Amino acid sequence: MHVNNTYPKVTKFPQNRKRMLSIVRWPFFAVAAAALIVNLCVKGPFWSIIVILSLYVIWTFVLSPDLVELNRISQTIKVTVWSSILLVVIDLLFVHSFSLFVIPIVCFSGLSSCIVLFFTNLETQKHNMFPLINFIFASIIGSLITLHFYHGEDSWPLIVLLSLSILSLLAFIIVLGPDFKREMRRRFHIK
Repeated sequence: MHVNNTYPKVTKFPQNRKRMLSIVRWPFFAVAAAALIVNLCVKGPFWSIIVILSLYVIWTFVLSPDLVELNRISQTIKVTVWSSILLVVIDLLFVHSFSLFVIPIVCFSGLSSCIVLFFTNLETQKHNMFPLINFIFASIIGSLITLHFYHGEDSWPLIVLLSLSILSLLAFIIVLGPDFKREMRRRFHIK
């Protein structure tokens, strides 16, 4: 028996993309190195960390995105997480104590966007449920820990984020019902 192996024709797009990434990589490295050198020469706060993190975010979102988790919900969560990380770095380096107010608002907007994306196309987005559930649990745990240690007057964004996280988790349980339980069993290997 003779088996013919047929492979798809190699298109020029992956080759051009690989060539483009190899060309663009060096200006990114040059900008990162220049920012670090200028920052060391000026001797101020380490703003070059923000530049390098921003370059990394641009690289991972625009030039070399994820191939496995390339969906709207995962990308929205990734944007929210990286924005929060950059806000924490800015808060630690320059302006102090604004991140406890701003980061919950950023997480609230990211979570509400993900919830809308999930529930408007429920059948298609069921396979993207686990990154969103991780984000919901992280929002609940982060809000509870921060509220435990921080009792300021401007803690209302944390309370709103905690409320939205709990309500969205309840919405998952109610709307998905058996699918939610089956997904939890599959992900956590619970019998």
